[in-house]
Amino acid sequence: MTSVNPVPTPRRLWGGWAGPLLLALFLLAVGAMLLGFFYYPGLARQHGRQIAFQEVMFGPKLEQPIAFSHRLHVTDKQIDCAYCHPNGERSPHPGLPTAEKCLGCHNHIIPQHQEILKLKQFAADGTSVPWVRVYYSPDHVYFPHFRHLKKEVRCQECHGEVEKTDRLSQVTFYMGFCVQCHQERQAPMTCSACHQ
Repeated sequence: MTSVNPVPTPRRLWGGWAGPLLLALFLLAVGAMLLGFFYYPGLARQHGRQIAFQEVMFGPKLEQPIAFSHRLHVTDKQIDCAYCHPNGERSPHPGLPTAEKCLGCHNHIIPQHQEILKLKQFAADGTSVPWVRVYYSPDHVYFPHFRHLKKEVRCQECHGEVEKTDRLSQVTFYMGFCVQCHQERQAPMTCSACHQ
């Protein structure tokens, strides 16, 4: 009679060195996460908590196709926001300036500046200036600029002091920022007010 060698069985996961190693890695990950939330409380998204504008998530300063300075145009030249963003009082979106709008002034003011020459090229090509989007809210959020302007919400309350800035940083809005403002102004708090 031939003896049959037993089939080797795979080593159990929790036996030997694998079990203690996995447990140590798990505890290390949990500890790192807890320390992160302790030292960086902004990492925990808490919808509805008070969030100052400075805590809204800022990204890097953005390079635009035309080096436009809000500080120069708004503060130094005293141009109103609505001149370049004309749809805010009647539309959900305030609109962006076209090359033709900019050239209304810049065909006469520093017309040979390299940035103005770029504008002229966009206008000559009949193409829109490919402005890089700065302000983000989730796609499922409905933010009508016209309603907020009619309630005398100043642009700076959401957009910050852009009149002091040459290059804008990318900004992402979170729900807590909007909820805090609605609570302070006793504005509608129903879900359908912002999520349509």
